[in-house]
Amino acid sequence: MAKEKGTHILVELWGCPPKLLDDITFMRKLFKKSCKVSGLKSLWMKFHKFQPQGLTGIALLATSHISIHSWPEYSYATLDIYACDKKEKVVKAVEVFIQELKPKRVKKKTLRRGFVVTNL
Repeated sequence: MAKEKGTHILVELWGCPPKLLDDITFMRKLFKKSCKVSGLKSLWMKFHKFQPQGLTGIALLATSHISIHSWPEYSYATLDIYACDKKEKVVKAVEVFIQELKPKRVKKKTLRRGFVVTNL
């Protein structure tokens, strides 16, 4: 029997307000809100601001990670949330990012990860 170990959602966001995608303080608060609302537990977060624009952020979760990479000049960002936790938590975390980043277009791909064969 195989048992699923996690949910991994890859998201592309087009048409986001460039100011939001370039605001490291906003992004830090957004990561914290996403974890709080979804119930995912963040262990630490790290952000890097590029010059002249853009940022990368990552949160190490107790059950995996959240990462984002932004290109404000294109109103574009990529989001990656993976957790070995309830699928609903990962979905809720993604919803918070979409709600706050206000994209005009979203593409999501959900992967079911970590199938471990237990009856070899």
